[in-house]
Amino acid sequence: MGTRASVEMYLCAFHLGKWEPDESVADAYHRALNITPDPFHNMRKDDDAAIQEKHTDAIHRMYELAGLNLKTATEAEKASLRLRLVAEARKGGMRFPA
Repeated sequence: MGTRASVEMYLCAFHLGKWEPDESVADAYHRALNITPDPFHNMRKDDDAAIQEKHTDAIHRMYELAGLNLKTATEAEKASLRLRLVAEARKGGMRFPA
């Protein structure tokens, strides 16, 4: 997992981390992964796979909370829900990376 922010990171921050406009996306993303910043940075240095697993789990939880099972959903259903989640986050004031 690279250091560049992804749309999925922002979506997890908004929908799972309960991002607020007056805080950083990173803080909300750490909440979404249920990890504090220091262990996050240590994990990133030591074992990128552990962070990737937490990220993947967070994405699955986010989609399941929105009513979609990623294992059985079609690509069209996934794309449609992703667009809806992005629209909700934008409506809430979130700006996504370019």
